[in-house]
Parts: sequence; structure tokens; C-alpha cells
Amino acid sequence: MPSAENCFSAFLYRFRGYILGAFAIALVLVPPSRFPNGIRIDGCVGGVLLAVLLYVVSALLRVRARQFIGEHTRGKVHAADTLVTDGPYARLRHPLYVSNTGFACGVVFFHLGVSLWVLPFIILIILFEITLARIEDRFLERKFGDAWRDWAVKTPAFIPRWDKSSVVLPQRTVWQAFFADSSTWLWLLFCNLLLVLLKVTDFYV
Repeated sequence: MPSAENCFSAFLYRFRGYILGAFAIALVLVPPSRFPNGIRIDGCVGGVLLAVLLYVVSALLRVRARQFIGEHTRGKVHAADTLVTDGPYARLRHPLYVSNTGFACGVVFFHLGVSLWVLPFIILIILFEITLARIEDRFLERKFGDAWRDWAVKTPAFIPRWDKSSVVLPQRTVWQAFFADSSTWLWLLFCNLLLVLLKVTDFYV
């Protein structure tokens, strides 16, 4: 019989998209930071610039990770045919979760600017992604055993190690990896267009 922890982990993983959706609704309910009247760097503009930086870094990491893994990572249950340890996975165990965290934090900064309002949202995002990553670790350890443990000992979960590693050719080109994640880019585009609309509407009302 599955333990309560396993049941909770399965629930959290299966409904992670809905949980993030609820988070997005809560974020939109908070009034946006306003664009300044003049050309100057304030909390709003600073938030937008920080968001763009997070988007770019997260996108580069995500595309690179996609070059080394399969396309299906949004299923309701865990699945992994092989243990991927090349490319970004030779430097950190969870490049996609790091990328997700960067995108989500970027959305928060874009909407709320550089202010104290961002803190509760960012803390919740980081805790949520760390929890998902730990669920992933437990699943991979159960499935791959010593191979996972050997890899995990030398590969940090979130902060990449920068020592030299062997060069392995990716399975996909950059464009193949990019288009494999088309739903992510469409979601990010839609989300930011909505946030721009909210800012503009709030600015002129």
C-alpha cells in the first residue's frame, strides 16, 4: 500500500500544472507595477529588465536541456527510459526545474516590478520547484539505483558545477529542441501579453 508521502508526491506531480495555474491567477489579482511617466529606471522598468534577463537565461538552459532529453515531460505520471547525464545534466541534475523557476520568477518581476510584493510569490515558486525536484530524485533513484546515486554524488541539484566534462553531441539540433517545447513558448508569450495589457490598462485608467 502506498505511503501518505508517496500519495502526496504523486498528487503534486500529477496536478502541478493546475497548481501553477492557481498561482498565476493569484498573481494577476495583485495590482501591477506601473510604467513611469518619463524615461527612467524605476521599480517597474527594473522588474521588466530583470524579467527579460531571466527569460533569456532560462530559455537557453531549457533549449540546451531539450537537446539531450525526450519531448514528453508533462505527463501525469513519472516516466524515464534512460538516465540522462550528458549536456547540462552533467553539470546539474534539474536544468528544466531551474529553467521553470527562472521563467516563473521572471513573470513575477515583470508584473510586480522590483518590490517587496515579489517576495512571497518567489519564495512559493522556489519551494514548489524544489519539492518537485526532490520527487523527481526519489523516482530516479528507485528506478536507476546505483547509477543515479553515483551521478547525484558528483552532480549538484540546482547550482551547476563548472569543472571540465567530456563533450557529448546532443540528440537534437537547437531548432528541434526549441520546437519540441513550443507550448512553453506560447504560454510565456500569452502570459506576458496579458501582463502588458494589465499594465497598460492600469496606466491609463
